[in-house]
Amino acid sequence: MASGIYAIANIGRFKVFVGDVNTVKLVWPPILEMLNTGTYPHAELQREWQQLGQQRHFTFHTQQEIAGNREIIGIEQMER
Repeated sequence: MASGIYAIANIGRFKVFVGDVNTVKLVWPPILEMLNTGTYPHAELQREWQQLGQQRHFTFHTQQEIAGNREIIGIEQMER
């Protein structure tokens, strides 16, 4: 994973949380740790993570993965 934009998608509820970091590879493990310990600073994402517990269906995507998916609504904004 490189630098740039990332998205954490909550598949069951069709919600996507987007962020921007310098080094996704280094930041992703601490993000998971914060979510699992209930200390993530984004309240809505933390609430979604906790509410779903073991039933959660979140996926993680980099900008390159998102930009290459033509089925995502609004993808043209990312290509500018």
